[in-house]
Amino acid sequence: MSWDEQYRGLTERDKEAFSRLVSLLYQQTFLVRDVWDAKEHGMMGNRDYRFAERNLAMLKEYLAVGGFEIQVDGRRGVMAISNKYDRNRMRVDKFTTYLLYTLRLLYEEQMETASMRREVVVSLHDIIGKLYTIGVMDKRIALTQLQSTMNRLRQLSILDRVEGTTQDMESRWMIYPTITVAVSDDRINDLHKRMLSGELGGDVFDQTDLAGDAVEEEESQ
Repeated sequence: MSWDEQYRGLTERDKEAFSRLVSLLYQQTFLVRDVWDAKEHGMMGNRDYRFAERNLAMLKEYLAVGGFEIQVDGRRGVMAISNKYDRNRMRVDKFTTYLLYTLRLLYEEQMETASMRREVVVSLHDIIGKLYTIGVMDKRIALTQLQSTMNRLRQLSILDRVEGTTQDMESRWMIYPTITVAVSDDRINDLHKRMLSGELGGDVFDQTDLAGDAVEEEESQ
């Protein structure tokens, strides 16, 4: 059965949910299975992810018409779309690139020490401290730049605020498993090699394509 036949068989409510899901994927690229609910102060199942799971075959066929593919990591609970024609790519500045790499490092460190817990929560102090520790930052970070970058990553479902604000060093932030797609294993391994060899500097990530089809670093102006 083709995607349009499956679509016609949906209820009006599910048709609306499908349209909203596609729009959401085009807007933010990533979808995560479990999200932080500020009101409940805990993790909640993401209804958009569940809907995508139930209608995955139809979703794949629909996206393919526009040249898009959807990557599904059921173990981590992550979905991400990419375009085989390199369209619909998001461009990020150098600081965002640094922050993404830092979040991936923190995510892996936390997951290595976690037992039953799947969520990774770190403080803003941890994030900024890691930025300086790995040597990608050598000057003070502007608060406005930090706020806008953190908000951007929240919109992409890469990061979420658990408590506090970007003005509070003790504020707590959840790193979603989508970070493993935004920064691939190859990229993080390359970063590690550069760190060990002492090659890591302020211009390391110039012209770097971040996460393949997911995001791309802006060219230096």
